[in-house]
Amino acid sequence: MKDSQNNDVRLEDILNTTPIAVSWSSLSSGRIEYINKAFNELFGFALDDILDVETWLLRISPHREYYQNIIAPWIEEYRSDVSAPDLKATLFCKDNSVRHIKMCFSTIGDKQLWYFNDVTDHWVAEERLRARSNMLEMVAKSSALKDILKVIVKQIQQESPLSLCSVLLFDKDEQCLRLGAAPDFPDIYNQAIDGVKVGLNVGSCGTAAYLGQRVIVEDIYVHPYWKDYTQLARQAEVAACWSDPIMSSKGDLLGTFAIYKRSVSAPSEKDFELINFASHLASIAIESFRAQEALQKKADFDHLTELANRGYFFQQCEVLINKSIDDHSPFAILMMDVDHFKKINDQFGHKTGDLVLQKLASMSLSILRRDDLIARIGGEEFAILLPFTEKNEALLIAERLRASIESSMVLSLDHQNVFFTVSLGVACRQDGSGTVDDILNKADKALYQSKAAGRNCVFSVEGSINFRF
Repeated sequence: MKDSQNNDVRLEDILNTTPIAVSWSSLSSGRIEYINKAFNELFGFALDDILDVETWLLRISPHREYYQNIIAPWIEEYRSDVSAPDLKATLFCKDNSVRHIKMCFSTIGDKQLWYFNDVTDHWVAEERLRARSNMLEMVAKSSALKDILKVIVKQIQQESPLSLCSVLLFDKDEQCLRLGAAPDFPDIYNQAIDGVKVGLNVGSCGTAAYLGQRVIVEDIYVHPYWKDYTQLARQAEVAACWSDPIMSSKGDLLGTFAIYKRSVSAPSEKDFELINFASHLASIAIESFRAQEALQKKADFDHLTELANRGYFFQQCEVLINKSIDDHSPFAILMMDVDHFKKINDQFGHKTGDLVLQKLASMSLSILRRDDLIARIGGEEFAILLPFTEKNEALLIAERLRASIESSMVLSLDHQNVFFTVSLGVACRQDGSGTVDDILNKADKALYQSKAAGRNCVFSVEGSINFRF
């Protein structure tokens, strides 16, 4: 081809001006004979880096099965056609970055002309919009927080296939990080980081939470932040970690989002953009979940003592009684009442009475076991559910409660020592079945026996309940 100045204009020169990545290969040998400038800029490969179409496509495919199951059948199907329809593919560049490509080829004689159109930005925008929509739907449906965070982690790992990601949640009371979601880390790693204290030199996440700013560790094995955790990193087979603090809309720490790499790595601008998106999405999820949790707590818990309320207690009793029937397991219910509570209110005032109830609640929680449930079901009346508990053990727990509360006190508003005691009634389900009301009535009768006996004591009604199936 010649122009008006009689100079040769080669096809290569024309293709070098197009923004679309183009190459051509020999149909007979498969060898790639030409790549344009856009091809080099997109994939990072020079012509000397590439042998033939199959070898190169295998090299840039996420894994061999991807090439064999998706790309190779497409090439074979349209090999003899003049042109092939677009194929959407996920491919790796020379620097291991990921590109989402629409590619096709045309056959002209012995040549195959290949076109590669980078649609990564469009793909990322669509995927992030979908991830955000899915997350908000899960929040609206009150899905478990761990499931919501897992969706976010999987989305980021899909966008960055050579990464492993984790979300840790900040426990303000314990000043530590709890496992939120890290679905592709080994159990030994997740168990080790669950509960790690926030502080300087506590890996990338503990340090990011402590400093309240992003921490980039390009090489775990030489960085002082990871000095005490290199063995753990080896077990997880990771070599770099970039961690971002997850902050609430009010600036409070919610947790951390971390991107790990299996080789020593520095983040690119796109990586910074990705971790910003991930942290923001996780922040929305955690804040939304905690807002719902707070509303639920208001519905299920007593505002003064922060114990369960009557409705929640009965709900949990129904659940446990059904489980108890299925498992043939015992449980006990205690009824507890503050002795002469009206006198305390009359003598010291209602605010002191409130302090007594709060003290009783905190003392009880310090004695009861993790699976036990205590609820405020009336003014000064409390009920306690003891799962998998026989009668003798229930009586011992009741006596520990009575003795501990007897030895406690609160200060009135005028700084007087206010001592108080409780009476308790115990009822147990040993065999058969009964309604919650049946067992509560039995515990209530035992409580009245305690009061009749002079208060500040524990009683259990003798005899059995007529359980109904």
